[in-house]
Amino acid sequence: MPEVCLVSMPYASLSRPSMALGLLKGILTEAGIDVTVAQAGLWFAERTGVRRYEVCASRTPTVFLSGEWTFAAAAFGQDPCRDSRDEEYLGQVLATGKTNVDDLRALREAATEFTDEAARRVLATGARVVGCTSTFEQHVASLALLRRIRELDPDVVTMLGGANCETVMGEATHRCFGWVDYVVSGEADGLITDLVRMVLADGRDVPVSRLPRGVLGPAHRAVPAGRQRLPRALFADLDALPAPRFDDYFATLAASSLRGAVRPGIPLETSRGCWWGAVHQCTFCGLNGTSLGYRSKSPAKVLAEVAELEQRHGIADFEAVDNILDMGYFTTLLPELAARPGERRIFYEIKANISRKQIQAMTDAGVTWVQPGIESLHTEVLRLMDKGIKGWQNVQLLKRARAAGLRLSWSILWGFPGEKDDWYQDMARWLPALEHLPPPASTPRIRFDRYSVYHEQAERRGLILFPIGAMSLVYPVGPADAGDLAYFFDTEPGTGPLRYVRSVAAAIEANPGVAAMISAARAWGRARGSALSMTDSPVTGAGRVLAITDTRACATARRHVLSGLSRAVCLACDDAPRAAGLPAVLERDFGLTPARSQLDAVVARLLCDRLVLALDGRLVGLALPASLPPYPDASQFPGGHVSAGLVDAESR
Repeated sequence: MPEVCLVSMPYASLSRPSMALGLLKGILTEAGIDVTVAQAGLWFAERTGVRRYEVCASRTPTVFLSGEWTFAAAAFGQDPCRDSRDEEYLGQVLATGKTNVDDLRALREAATEFTDEAARRVLATGARVVGCTSTFEQHVASLALLRRIRELDPDVVTMLGGANCETVMGEATHRCFGWVDYVVSGEADGLITDLVRMVLADGRDVPVSRLPRGVLGPAHRAVPAGRQRLPRALFADLDALPAPRFDDYFATLAASSLRGAVRPGIPLETSRGCWWGAVHQCTFCGLNGTSLGYRSKSPAKVLAEVAELEQRHGIADFEAVDNILDMGYFTTLLPELAARPGERRIFYEIKANISRKQIQAMTDAGVTWVQPGIESLHTEVLRLMDKGIKGWQNVQLLKRARAAGLRLSWSILWGFPGEKDDWYQDMARWLPALEHLPPPASTPRIRFDRYSVYHEQAERRGLILFPIGAMSLVYPVGPADAGDLAYFFDTEPGTGPLRYVRSVAAAIEANPGVAAMISAARAWGRARGSALSMTDSPVTGAGRVLAITDTRACATARRHVLSGLSRAVCLACDDAPRAAGLPAVLERDFGLTPARSQLDAVVARLLCDRLVLALDGRLVGLALPASLPPYPDASQFPGGHVSAGLVDAESR
């Protein structure tokens, strides 16, 4: 029997195991402690059906806290006050039209019975310690499970960790929910073995003086010092970590009715923190908590881990959980991966200002999908974000990635304090010219997340922030505790789902530039099969001719044939030269020294035909090569894929 059971509650991803729990299992196993990892997310999806599970896992706006609401009765009980809050919540969701309240009601009804069933399954393992990981909408489900375990077997010790337990959020969790014995804030890699051994020996009686930094235990509740300060534990030596153990996930999936609908991927960790954020934290980003310090694994360690996981699970699809790719890997890790046999697919988050050569290094290594953190195509908006990049560079990445067959996930954000609506009007004019490139997945208004610059420096930036209103409809706690538990904030008090949606709609209506940008982005997303392709060929007696096919909605002609200076300028603009430096490029690369008036006329024609875009003092050529590699579709995401329709008929 295992001594420890770690649980991944809904609404965890169905297509990949928990990186955190897999790593903790590897660490504890090396220390001689028997561990099992319970895949409660898969269990719940078997009960509800994949489609309904995904309503909360991926299809409802995050600020609705729909996943948290569905487990609220299981976690906190039902009473007249909660009944009224529930009706208010469902009424607001219904009025938004953003999701089906019948699905939420069904999930809520299933959650209470499921929590009891899951608790009994966990207790049947015989584990004396049960711990849950909580990120985003796993918190209430985890609280529900741990509470039911306490009711069924008071001798079992409970633990909770994960992103929702960092610093003040962990303090509030420990303060408000007495059935959670130990709360861990931050990275548990270096403390979990000692903590578990102490708990196995002394249960709830581990004294405060012995608990590791970043842990609150039962003994803290007896300390009459008011609120406990909870730091974030950190771990430095990533090479010292074992490969994560995902065997419980794959065994559960193999025995599940979901196996025909889920193509799994493997989480891969090669670094922690953000090397850009350590110096210039993006103003809206709160992902790294209180530590942006960057640490990465040695290439040899990563290669060994990839080989071990491939061999163990027979899968070569990896989703890197890193916040950003180590730039040193372009000359170390990526060439080594490229040299190793096998067809693997890898996802990474990257910074957008990478070169064509670096894109090639990624694709050679098997990187097929990236999230580049583009977030805008306007340099002034990017400056407000402190992104350290300009709009023309983001357009270049869109173009180069498509030419290499590298898929991008990206969005255009708006709603930044201090922005000008004119900037979005500018973007609205540019976007139709980019119709042949990968469109943004969404155009959301920014959130104010805990640990972001906007949250940490709210007063200095003229912001008054409140926890999103859905918190009061989910958690039976007072305003102060709700504020400490919250990760998402807004500039208006009490912004429940309906008020939030209406405030976004009002902001769009009040800003015609934003409205125009969103409309243009949606039109871009609907466009399918648009092309702007070029073929450079020799023509007898006429030198070389550049033939361009243009099927975009904004095309001035379906075909352009460029020769001489027009051809040279169009080709030169592929590398986005500065407008003032174009004559030097033409002389260097093509041996041409045209008169200024002649050059200006050619550039004006290319701009008018929208074959070239003028951005940030650059001339950005937009045409792609005529022959393009295949572009991955959603089902080929390296982190796995779920096909909801395949198994819902079999759901209980």
